[in-house]
Amino acid sequence: MNATRASRLISTIQILVSSVLTVLIVVGIFLAFDAGAQYVPGMLKEIYPEMTIILGTLIPILILRIKHRSQVAEGYLLPLFLLLLSLQTTRMLPSILAYSGMEMVSPLHITIMERFFFMSTYAVLLFASIQNMKNVNTSKTGLNIVFSLIAVFVVSYIIPTSSVDGLANVHEAVFDMMVLLILLGGVSTYLVSFISDRESYHIKRFFTFLFISLGDYLIMVGDGDFATSLSGTILFLIGAVMLSIVSPKGY
Repeated sequence: MNATRASRLISTIQILVSSVLTVLIVVGIFLAFDAGAQYVPGMLKEIYPEMTIILGTLIPILILRIKHRSQVAEGYLLPLFLLLLSLQTTRMLPSILAYSGMEMVSPLHITIMERFFFMSTYAVLLFASIQNMKNVNTSKTGLNIVFSLIAVFVVSYIIPTSSVDGLANVHEAVFDMMVLLILLGGVSTYLVSFISDRESYHIKRFFTFLFISLGDYLIMVGDGDFATSLSGTILFLIGAVMLSIVSPKGY
């Protein structure tokens, strides 16, 4: 399967995933309302950042699917990046089910998958940004991504999910720092590419992915902190809008 077909397949999967998650949110709100109208505001307050990510990835992928005019090296990796972003929102399933009066998902499995999708998102972004570096052999990018995702899953699985709050905080802090380093590496590569060749789309990518990435990062690590989640949501929306309106010369 060539890169173009793989890209279209992944974009189709991402549209389906976002649609299913949207349906789950609607059903969850209905069930929460049915259980008691007082539960709905609390549920919406808890999951609105994830709702933002779903819409913020669905709209750009629909636009790209209809008007795809990519002329940049990493364009075929964008659907995978957006898919992984949307899959991060599966972490809201326990909350939806809890407010709906159901418990059908293992918190441990949700934590492992949340970590996997979180780190994988920025591993893909890093590979996408490297496509723009001159004198870098990118012929085996697909294979390297597969091996990287396997490594990310192993890391996500072996990091303990301790029942002791102090240890759990340390483990999560270390993991979040690893993700942040990968994120900064991916975003910074666009800035380095711009400094190297002064191509304007590199600086567009830098700001677009800077807003999307930092916004998503704040949402993912800002559990329970309204100010952090709100700041992340605003940054993510700015990045999503920039990605949606970018010129045909880019994505």
